[in-house]
Amino acid sequence: MNKKLVIVFFLIVCLSVFSCIYLNQDEAQDVNETYIQTVIFQDKDYDLVPVSLNLHNQMEMETDIRNKIDLMQSSQLQSYGLYPVLDSRLEIQSIQLDEDILTVSFNDFLYTQHNDMNIVEALTYVLTDYDQVEQLCIQIDGKDISHLPNSTIPLNHLTKNLGLNNFEDASTFLHESVPVMIYQEKTIGNYLYYVPKTLRIHERADLFYQVKTILNHINSKIYLLDATLKDHVLTIELDSHVLLDNETIDRTLEELIVLSLKSLKDVEDVEIKINGENVRSLETSQIHYNYIKM
Repeated sequence: MNKKLVIVFFLIVCLSVFSCIYLNQDEAQDVNETYIQTVIFQDKDYDLVPVSLNLHNQMEMETDIRNKIDLMQSSQLQSYGLYPVLDSRLEIQSIQLDEDILTVSFNDFLYTQHNDMNIVEALTYVLTDYDQVEQLCIQIDGKDISHLPNSTIPLNHLTKNLGLNNFEDASTFLHESVPVMIYQEKTIGNYLYYVPKTLRIHERADLFYQVKTILNHINSKIYLLDATLKDHVLTIELDSHVLLDNETIDRTLEELIVLSLKSLKDVEDVEIKINGENVRSLETSQIHYNYIKM
């Protein structure tokens, strides 16, 4: 009798373990099947807003590009105060990747846009957001074009360095500078978004100057004491007056600082120190900003 009880108990344990493993595998598959992608919309002020969307199926690059363009043509986010950047009649004719240059040919409805600079920035930001793509070439009807009518941005060398919502007009300075994305909080409709604007800093500017410039644009009351970069981690030392009464940094301000500073070259993470202690909160280690669940 005792032997039978032992066998039954053993079978129950085995079944329980198997069930746990099976459920965990299902959860892991659900996580793996959902991934975050970024597309660009615009608000009524024509500010470009990166939006993080959860897409449930990872796909090959060409299909992914077509889906992103379709999203940027859609009006389904108007209830969030966001409007399409691209004309709904715009069509992709062909997509070709040659080494690290992505060439995308559109129909001539690319010419119908009223804010061509927004179009070029949005397309460049989204279509160069692939590890294998370093440069974008835009064509119309299979032919290279040098400019769009209402934009001064040359289209023969579009890279990630172009940025979004540029402070300055594009010029030759574009190729003598490094772009930094400075995030600010903006109310659009009834929602709060983090909206980046690209400031260009001369490529020979030192790290301290770059960090100080970014922080001044986020909040002019932030006082930078030191900035160092080691193993892709940027460590900044701030004056203690930025602390709240509970000895922490305002959560939104911290996120704006981290997002903005991570746009610097070679920076993968940011450490914030005050009086020699790291005050960076764990909650900002994974920031999915402007996230909208589809």
